[in-house]
Amino acid sequence: MTLRLASLPAILAKFMLTALGIAVFSQAMPASAMTMLRSNETLILYGKIEAEDFLRFRKNLNEGPVKNVVLTESPGGDLYAAYNISYLITARKINTAVRGSCFSACAIIFMSGIERQMLAGNDLAQTHLGFHGPHNQQTREIVTELIPKMREWLLKATQGKFPEELLDQALYIKKANDMMFFYYPGANAKKGNIRFCGEGTLVNPRQCEIIEGHDAVSVGILTTAELLKVETLEQPTTTPVDKETSKDASGSTIKP
Repeated sequence: MTLRLASLPAILAKFMLTALGIAVFSQAMPASAMTMLRSNETLILYGKIEAEDFLRFRKNLNEGPVKNVVLTESPGGDLYAAYNISYLITARKINTAVRGSCFSACAIIFMSGIERQMLAGNDLAQTHLGFHGPHNQQTREIVTELIPKMREWLLKATQGKFPEELLDQALYIKKANDMMFFYYPGANAKKGNIRFCGEGTLVNPRQCEIIEGHDAVSVGILTTAELLKVETLEQPTTTPVDKETSKDASGSTIKP
């Protein structure tokens, strides 16, 4: 389901910052589909990614111009849908931003943005992206034959900035829940800028490995250290046209 909303700050306040807000919205959404919210030229994506979400995302893009895609509180999901959504984002030169958690397939979508930022807010220390190797959602087995494509994807997206040794640690995992997390540089002193958590350490984060010498900007995950302010997402970027010129000024829809 897709909702249209007039005030993005209100949505972020209710939808991202409080568990109550998330619960209220979730009750109105199909359990098997990612929630997609539109405000002007911004799309907010929330929840698990399912196979059919690519078609829903493409429909959203065809309904009007989109400049930013904001990802929040997503554990990941269907990798093929994530790749297809990513191709659309890159082809249409859309920027991506993240607030809260964005793991696995969600992080793949984030990496397709032309500009990639974290959203400013009091909860910045809790905003993080999680990367790991692909696995079968039913059997939990690592699908090693899909790792080279993901590795190439991330190297290309980061323009080769992602150190290959670090990338291999993130992707060539032993268990499905092994994951490398990236925080905003300096925002979370306890957890560090980057940390790798094995499946058994998630319940005890102190056992995670803190990786020194790199951060989300230096490895190319974020394209800039500048934080994206919610207020900047409010303003439409299209130039209004009068009735006489609106027909000639309209552009054609880009198809994947």
